[in-house]
Amino acid sequence: MSSTSSYVPFYRDSRGNRLEAWTTTEDHGGHILWLRGPEPAAEQILSADPSYSELPHSATAGAAWTHALRSARATPRPEITSLLELLKSVVTLPTPNNTEFALALDWYKVPEEGVDPFAWPNTEIADLISRGKYMYKNNAEQQGRCGRALVDKLCAAIEVHPILRSIEAVIDVPGHDRSRVSFGSRVANTVAISRGAQFIRTQAKSSFRPAAKSLSASQRDEYLGNEFVVSNEVSGKTILIVDDVFRSGTSMASVATAAVAARASAVYGLCGVRTMRR
Repeated sequence: MSSTSSYVPFYRDSRGNRLEAWTTTEDHGGHILWLRGPEPAAEQILSADPSYSELPHSATAGAAWTHALRSARATPRPEITSLLELLKSVVTLPTPNNTEFALALDWYKVPEEGVDPFAWPNTEIADLISRGKYMYKNNAEQQGRCGRALVDKLCAAIEVHPILRSIEAVIDVPGHDRSRVSFGSRVANTVAISRGAQFIRTQAKSSFRPAAKSLSASQRDEYLGNEFVVSNEVSGKTILIVDDVFRSGTSMASVATAAVAARASAVYGLCGVRTMRR
């Protein structure tokens, strides 16, 4: 195990966190999996492999590691090793209400010290979304290319994640204008097709509502708290909510609440990017 002397306590960003590091040590024929990352990352490992149990916090090695998970297996299963590496690259988000966990492929921006945040460059994923949603919104061919590229990246993450690759249906987060199918909804539909999963469209009660990014926290609760309806087709199924951008999580949480009301057995979230705003 790495020395703890060079580590400072793990910084938990309220917007989301990556798994910073992991390692294993032998333990009486089994092993201890040491993690340095957020609580939801450890919870995903525990859910994906029930052979693990979390050791008391006092077992973690000072400031270096945030979680210690013990398994009677000699080494981690290959799919757990792959999941650990995935959790180092994606952003585990603050868990929206009524979801088991939610992930974003990346942040929206690349921070640059001394540069105005409004001038920070987009990440690769954000650039795909920005071009698909805005630059090419009137160019179906180019928008489709951006959308398919994003779908490929979302599906690659799903394939690696042992929980997400077993989902039975995909649902979307509707755009603010019910008369148009949003970029995010098209992406969700295509993810379902690519994964061979059922696509169940979420219904919005309002014909038109302000875009969530333009609303204050209280306004988002007012407009979105009871805005969505999910068909009873989700009953008893594991559901993945797919969206393009995660800002506050209110929209995803509202859709998840509707899915749970329709008796989904479990709800997970996956989106392209997490905005930099707190």
